[in-house]
Amino acid sequence: MTEKEYWLYISKVKGLLPARRKMLFEMLGTPEEVYKAREDVLRNIPLLEEFQIEQLIDFRKIDFKYESEQFRRKGIKFVTIDDKEFPERLRNIPDAPSFLFYRGELPDDNLPAVAVVGSRRCSFYGKEMCMRFSSALAQAGINIISGMASGVDGFAHRGAINVGGKTTAVLGCGVDICYPTENRDIFEKLSVDYGGIVSEYYPGDKALPYNFPQRNRIISGLADILLVVEAGKKSGTFITVDHALEQGREIFAIPGRIGDTVSDGCNSLIKNGAGLAATPEDIIDELKSHYTMLLNAEKKKKKAAGDSLKGDEKKVYESLEQVPIQINEISERTGIDCGTLPMILIELELKDMIEEVGKNLYIKKR
Repeated sequence: MTEKEYWLYISKVKGLLPARRKMLFEMLGTPEEVYKAREDVLRNIPLLEEFQIEQLIDFRKIDFKYESEQFRRKGIKFVTIDDKEFPERLRNIPDAPSFLFYRGELPDDNLPAVAVVGSRRCSFYGKEMCMRFSSALAQAGINIISGMASGVDGFAHRGAINVGGKTTAVLGCGVDICYPTENRDIFEKLSVDYGGIVSEYYPGDKALPYNFPQRNRIISGLADILLVVEAGKKSGTFITVDHALEQGREIFAIPGRIGDTVSDGCNSLIKNGAGLAATPEDIIDELKSHYTMLLNAEKKKKKAAGDSLKGDEKKVYESLEQVPIQINEISERTGIDCGTLPMILIELELKDMIEEVGKNLYIKKR
């Protein structure tokens, strides 16, 4: 067996969390030495459960060369913490994953990354803000990291995909399983384009409740900044916030209306020192000091997006200026009736091409 195959053997053992793997390696050495260890030696290792000891013995019968070939045929790749392509941001976080399975591509260490998280049952406001921020950040060359869950996670990925940006989904199951199924469109696109899907769970492993808190440390670990879009006071989002704080990541939150329970968590974060994300530029400005490539990237992305607009969207965009214009004047300039215009304007706002600066007053963004 090769070193990679010994790592595959270790990765297949269920519930072998980083602390237990660390204990295993401290006592036995390498994955190869674990593979070859006698049963009585394994039984003397603290923290190992009986079922894990049985798996460490039984899994020696598996043909991992064959497993590797099956993964290759399915487009599944495997990387360990010792490999140079392993994401650099993850190497030094507490409880760093020892390995990752992925489809598509891994996040580029040279590009800025923002993790976008929030409620699974987000409001229309939460959806709108999530799409707006994710689209604008992706247009600026920032990789969007999220967990492909219902609600905010899904809208974060879609916001990036809609503008042709990069986004990475971190799953709480195998990378060959689409969970939840409502996000099949994201799953399929990230498997071949727009970014990638990563997980520390073996292909075929199901999405179990206790996988997700563990998964969240990878979401924040892959990012420079954690952006909380919408979250209640007792939201599970705060598990990711805690991981981000432990990892030394910057926290930003989008403010919500006072009294909206779904935004209580965001408002509380801001009150307690998190950065206030009023516009995508607040995040971009924070990253500019670390990534000089962002200085001109936003303008280039917006110009490219403007050049790619077609039909009524192009007409509306070209009719706008840097000074506010009323919707009825936009209608006169474009010949598009006022009943149709609102949907076109919303689409352009989500692409961060225009901004509503007052009631039915719009400007073209620089």
